[in-house]
Amino acid sequence: MKIAYTLVMLALMVSVASAQGETPFTVTTVLSVPNLSPGDSNVGLEFTVQNNMDVAVSSAKIYLYIRYPFSASVSPNNKLGELNYPGYLISSGGQGDEYTQYFPIEPRSSHKTVFKIDVDRNAKYGAYDLPYTIFYDDGKEYSGKITINVKGDTLIEIKNVQVNSNNSAVEPGEVFKIAVSFQNVGDNSIKWLKLTLDPADISLIPLSSDTERIFKDIPQGGIKDAEVWFSLEKNAPVKNYPMDITLNYMDERGVQYNETRLAGIVASGRASLDIAKKTTDPVRIIENTPFTLTLKIENTGTGDAKGVTARFVSGLEGDTLAYLGEIKKDDYSNAIFTFNGAGSGNKAGVINISYVDDFGKHETQKELNLIVNPGSSVNPLPVVIGIIAIAAIVYFWKGRKPGAP
Repeated sequence: MKIAYTLVMLALMVSVASAQGETPFTVTTVLSVPNLSPGDSNVGLEFTVQNNMDVAVSSAKIYLYIRYPFSASVSPNNKLGELNYPGYLISSGGQGDEYTQYFPIEPRSSHKTVFKIDVDRNAKYGAYDLPYTIFYDDGKEYSGKITINVKGDTLIEIKNVQVNSNNSAVEPGEVFKIAVSFQNVGDNSIKWLKLTLDPADISLIPLSSDTERIFKDIPQGGIKDAEVWFSLEKNAPVKNYPMDITLNYMDERGVQYNETRLAGIVASGRASLDIAKKTTDPVRIIENTPFTLTLKIENTGTGDAKGVTARFVSGLEGDTLAYLGEIKKDDYSNAIFTFNGAGSGNKAGVINISYVDDFGKHETQKELNLIVNPGSSVNPLPVVIGIIAIAAIVYFWKGRKPGAP
């Protein structure tokens, strides 16, 4: 009997200890919106109280202590029975606390109510606690807190768009790289982001079929870089080429965004001037006789040449400077020099051509030789013509038939 009595007492003690250690209530909350953002209003906060005890609670009341950045959604009402929303009252409105009327809860049962809250439009991103207290059974109370996450703005900023080529600028016919740097400057983290570079002109050709770059899990403040290689067609005009930078991304709340930014790729032209043809007037230069030298200056580069001048440096006297102005790509202009005459012989000179293109000021030099013939030299052309004429007469005379008149 003593053993049985002892076992019963031990069981009762364990049962009492278990009952004393058991949490009287379990509280679960559910928001009526998937994500809470600054400026949200009239958001439902479903509050469920689970009675974990084997005894009923005859009268319970829930107090929800409203704190910044939250406020009550309905106007104050301290009078029971005059509820602005079924299930709760507001003690003082605005930043006041919300509480319910008294209600019973059966053993191992639950009671559900709904609170309504607003979020201040200046609320900062972060987690906030809302304390609560359940008053029950004449003086007993159970307290806890609800943690609510407020999501901030989702913002992606393109920090830099840089074009890198072999030269300081992109030139038609070159391969170049577009490097894009962007940063998550918003409050929310980014689950994934797809960056696409889309040229609006077919002269810009990507070196691979994939002009997309995909990034995952970009935290607040995170910086990412993307690079895509392009080429510009050889015959493409020199101008500003628009490039669409498209951003598709989803933040930690699951909200998706689509944005398009515009960048410009400036193509610069490089002029290339050379002498395409040389003529003189007269064709045969005679000593001590004035003559004119004409040089065809051709631009075979990828851009226009501006402020073109040509200077002939030699021992010859005369007008040795020619102003050509602008020579467009695939075009030409004539540089004309007039000389007073010179002694016979080989006259060596240098043509200095200076011009400006998109890459700056340039000067090129070309050697040029002129042959000045002596004035006393006999022109062999009349002699040759005379010999041909005499030979023709002799041939005609021998070919005559006898007796012909």
